[in-house]
Amino acid sequence: DHGRPDQELPFIMAHDADPFNRWDAGQQLALKCILAGLEGRGQGKETEVPELFVDSFQQVLLDQEADPAFVALALALPQENWIGQQLPVIDPLAIFSVLQAFRRGLRRSLRAQLEKVYERNQPSGPYRYTSAEAGRRSLKNTCLAYLLAPDEGGGIDSDLLALARRQYANADNMTDRFSALRAIVNADRAAGDRLLENFYQQWRQDPLVVDKWLSLQALCTLPGTLERVKALTAHPAFVLKNPNKVRALIGAFCAGNQAGFHESGGAGYAFLADYVLRLDAMNPQIAARQLTPLTTWQRYDPERQTLMRGQLERIMASSSLSGELAEVVGKSLRRAKQEESALEGTQGVQ
Repeated sequence: DHGRPDQELPFIMAHDADPFNRWDAGQQLALKCILAGLEGRGQGKETEVPELFVDSFQQVLLDQEADPAFVALALALPQENWIGQQLPVIDPLAIFSVLQAFRRGLRRSLRAQLEKVYERNQPSGPYRYTSAEAGRRSLKNTCLAYLLAPDEGGGIDSDLLALARRQYANADNMTDRFSALRAIVNADRAAGDRLLENFYQQWRQDPLVVDKWLSLQALCTLPGTLERVKALTAHPAFVLKNPNKVRALIGAFCAGNQAGFHESGGAGYAFLADYVLRLDAMNPQIAARQLTPLTTWQRYDPERQTLMRGQLERIMASSSLSGELAEVVGKSLRRAKQEESALEGTQGVQ
């Protein structure tokens, strides 16, 4: 924690000679703005992207002297897990909501600039791998992701959707095609479903690409993703006995889709517990590893704590639990009981 005033961070972000310092200043500034947005949301205020951050973002976006690969990294907002670590109590849905508001706000304020940088980094010839071309692709696809940030309540400008569709159709490399697919899947359900089927038919013989296809759907930020994941467990592409498929679908959803997994009601927690119990009979190591998202239950609000702990207790009550899984669940529950006992002891002394 450098304790720099907010006004210093944009200057460092734009002008420091060390790229890491520029990236770090941008992350600090973004984190401060997002945490302020979370605080305002808790007070019933609408999330708005501060002008200071928009101006700083624009300076980096339009910097033609910088390596495009660096610019792409510098434009990325802090990850949800990192934001959650800064909070005494994690509210995954609030974090996701504020991040989406920032993405929408940046797209609305800087659409022309994002489109300009997107076009400027289009390939000038057939695909070839060089570090310079890889950087240009990274920056172009970062711009595309911001341009397709959906409006509140869903929906995206038809011109922007068409832009992503053209990239998908015309791409001569997996990076550009998959980036366009990801942007569309997270912006428009109907358009995304059509392209997902097209993509699967082209690549269904390649197991590694199919893993990416499964993860892309598990990480979709649109409503209804849990139901999609449940449906995919019955898809021919998914095999429960294959650890790579489990990680690609169930692991990606539960560990990587914070808003979907932690949706109110606890359906995501029950889904994970169901599959952990099934996996335990086949591969205890994978089952114990997949359980990790539930073992952090004490970081959340009381309602989510109760729901997550309930699923851990359900798993622990299983008569056929493996030693590996019992150890992970037992440690998580034991730690809570120790803390409760200590608290009761303190209250008794008082």
